[in-house]
Amino acid sequence: MKQNSLIIPPRPGILLEIQALMQQQDVELHKITQLIKQDVSLYAILLSSVNSPWLGLRQEVTSVETAISLMGLERVLGLLQAVIIRSCFKESPLLESFWDTASEVAGICQSLAAKYTSIKVDDAYSVGMLHNAGVPIMLLNFENYDAFLTTHTRKPANEMCVYERQTFNTDHYLQGALMAKAWYMSHDVSLAIRYQPIAKSVLDGSKQLPADICQLLAVLTLAKDISGEYQHYWKVEDNEFNTQCVEAALSYLNISGGEYDEIKDDAINDLMGNQVA
Repeated sequence: MKQNSLIIPPRPGILLEIQALMQQQDVELHKITQLIKQDVSLYAILLSSVNSPWLGLRQEVTSVETAISLMGLERVLGLLQAVIIRSCFKESPLLESFWDTASEVAGICQSLAAKYTSIKVDDAYSVGMLHNAGVPIMLLNFENYDAFLTTHTRKPANEMCVYERQTFNTDHYLQGALMAKAWYMSHDVSLAIRYQPIAKSVLDGSKQLPADICQLLAVLTLAKDISGEYQHYWKVEDNEFNTQCVEAALSYLNISGGEYDEIKDDAINDLMGNQVA
């Protein structure tokens, strides 16, 4: 099977309809909110994401209308586009913790991006939400990928990419990037997803890429590290590659080791508090 011929879920009709409405000269907000409310599960996921502590909203959001008034229509659409990924893989054998972790990484990415970068926080959220979106695509296309994942999921990105290519002639990082592209997400988001296996080379300057992509990859690297300490589901084996990637990300963002320890502790405390709540 060719790497570009795998089945990638198309953008759901609701997104196509909302995007079409947004392109009109006079945007009718009530039509957009009605579309979102038609899918009860999607509506619930959206409100849950909007009320995430990572977004930093000072009041609880109980409706799409309130979310739009506080965040703006484009930002809500970006959030919707990211969280809707989950509903596209209802038949996937992935545990719910897979999607919970994706949301956690997305929130941490957004928080780090707002404080330490100049990139769009919505792009940071999207790259966090989609950083492993290629996994369900691989599960959808290869019957033996579930067993492969069980054996190799704790490997670092550089090794995982090699093993996948040796076995399937493609890798989930590429497939996640292709999905982002197919859903018309930003080019930077797509490339940040794609370059996870060579994050160190990108962040230490060995491979030259535009600054926005590097910043996305840097916050994603740190977000995965923080989530990995909190969520054992994505906890990888201690290895030199992951350590080097984190060090390169900290250097790129000009964050000291002591400051990062504080960032990590605060983030984990937030996650634990949210879990208890």
